[in-house]
Amino acid sequence: MGFTSQRANNSQIDCSKIMPSKQQQDEEIFPTEWEYLTKLRIEIDARGWKSQSRGDDRTLIRFLRARDLDVNKAALMYGDYVQWRQQANVDSILQTFTYPELHRVLEAWPQNWHKTDKLGRPVNIQLLSRLKLSDVFQATTEDRLLMRAMWVWEELHECRLPACSTAAGSYIGQATVIFDLHNVSVSTFTNVHVRRILSKMANLFSRYYPDYLGRLIIINVPVAFWVVWEMLRPFINDRTQKKIRIHRGNGLEDLLNTIHAEDLPSFLGGRCRCPGGCEHALTGP
Repeated sequence: MGFTSQRANNSQIDCSKIMPSKQQQDEEIFPTEWEYLTKLRIEIDARGWKSQSRGDDRTLIRFLRARDLDVNKAALMYGDYVQWRQQANVDSILQTFTYPELHRVLEAWPQNWHKTDKLGRPVNIQLLSRLKLSDVFQATTEDRLLMRAMWVWEELHECRLPACSTAAGSYIGQATVIFDLHNVSVSTFTNVHVRRILSKMANLFSRYYPDYLGRLIIINVPVAFWVVWEMLRPFINDRTQKKIRIHRGNGLEDLLNTIHAEDLPSFLGGRCRCPGGCEHALTGP
């Protein structure tokens, strides 16, 4: 999920008032997983791999699941994550990173968080069908796109998922993402900027944000897409690949199985027509 968000200035983000309860956080940890979770905590404590902001059970279980409950592999993955957060100052990114070019980027690359799916998960819509590639890189750089993606992933964890959990009355720990590739050209998929930024985003997301994806639905897929897919697939573990659905057509049946028609934008085949356009309306928890 390498997306931008419509929150304007990124300044002084405080989501403490919408954090889910401890009971909600525990709801999706299955009884068979607690034994492995205890062993993982013992392992990372012994190695001194501690994160003040991301050392809770809910975070640790993500790494265990990403490594199929292999405690040693999960510990190594988590240790790499803790080191990365320290070196990249990720804990402070919501307060320190600003993105004044956001409006120009969104004009060239329309995308938005729009309501929730049937399970209460936030829905992110990426309209690559309307992408103006040259305008994107006139407005920003690859490095700043990557930093902005990290900001959005942090905001998803700290703010959006807790808000969805509160609205649903149960723990929500994942997001649903829609990519619309209608009329995306071969030159877009083979562009050096696109290939490089997508591979970097896929690598970061796979290594440092495991188990945040609930469902990825890719629609209106052209033949050229498979060039990029073969490049990205090595960065995507088997567990995540099973959550991805790829459709040559509009994928409407899959979309409606996932999202209520009244919450799905009309341009994707649903009945929602937000004032000013669903692609611009920041709706949902």
